[in-house]
Amino acid sequence: MLLSLGALSVMIAVAHGGTLVGKLDFPQTPSSAPPATKGFLDRSENPFAPVRPLDIAHQVVVVVEGDEKPVAPGQVMWDLVGESFARPVVAAPAGAEVVIRNVSKVPRTLVVKENPKLLDPGPLNPTATKSFKATDVGKAFTVGDKDAPHLVGHVVVVNTQFVAYPDESGHFEIDNIPAGAYKVRIWYRDNWLQRPEDEVTVSAKGKTELNPKIAAAAFAPPAPAK
Repeated sequence: MLLSLGALSVMIAVAHGGTLVGKLDFPQTPSSAPPATKGFLDRSENPFAPVRPLDIAHQVVVVVEGDEKPVAPGQVMWDLVGESFARPVVAAPAGAEVVIRNVSKVPRTLVVKENPKLLDPGPLNPTATKSFKATDVGKAFTVGDKDAPHLVGHVVVVNTQFVAYPDESGHFEIDNIPAGAYKVRIWYRDNWLQRPEDEVTVSAKGKTELNPKIAAAAFAPPAPAK
């Protein structure tokens, strides 16, 4: 079965079940701090182009974990659209093959920061693909092009096929979840949010709603291991 979310496609076999829906309640984007030095002129707001708020939702993955292991993880298709990945952060079930597809007109030389040997060397030409295997649960990979520092994507390996990518307002939906108790974790950019896991019981039919509230402190980096 092919599950598609925009440019991300995950090919897995799933049984029919319930649906988890919800909306992430993100904190307000903090205002800019005053400048340390003024320079020659006071700064003023641009009357033609308002400041664009930080797009938190686009870098978030909602992960629903149960006791069962993922089945038939298959492939995760991840599109490279030129100057960026179509989705800057993706989740891959353990054992899945992450396939990077260049749908732009520009060749890119991609490297996995944590393990440069994961991707074949050489450019990824337009219409071509390269792939690597997502193995260890909890492992995170940073994929980029050393000649284009702005082009960076993140992959997190999870122990489930039930993941969701919220829209810009924070809404998410995951179908075909077998009835039972689950924990909901939220990955942001390159780490888990620092907050308690939500617990939810999904019914066999219909929709179960969960609306996690996220405090600003959740975005703090994790404490270093001792």
